[in-house]
Amino acid sequence: MKRTILFLLLALLSVQGVAVANTDNGIVTVGEQNSLPTWDAKIYPNPNNGVFSLMITGSSAAFEVFVFNILGEKVFEMEILGDHGAKIDLSRLEKGLYLIQIIDKNRSEVLTRRMNIE
Repeated sequence: MKRTILFLLLALLSVQGVAVANTDNGIVTVGEQNSLPTWDAKIYPNPNNGVFSLMITGSSAAFEVFVFNILGEKVFEMEILGDHGAKIDLSRLEKGLYLIQIIDKNRSEVLTRRMNIE
């Protein structure tokens, strides 16, 4: 339960640009964000029916993509190269709000985006 609440709080703060997560050595720390990552991630369409595109621009690095339900449970994961897109099919999931966490594997920078399946 604590993990779920911490994750949701971190996700909401990072989406609003208040906090950033650093995943060095598998340990998640939270602190003020001094600068924004040089790359960005877009999800479209949003809301969607579970089928959507994820586009990462501004970096050719390798990224890990995790999708979490509102309870903080990981429901999907994949790797993607930056400056490329991926079409993702999560139509098997229930309708609702999901958090998509994108991690730059080289610099441990994290972006979190919200996605709604209708």
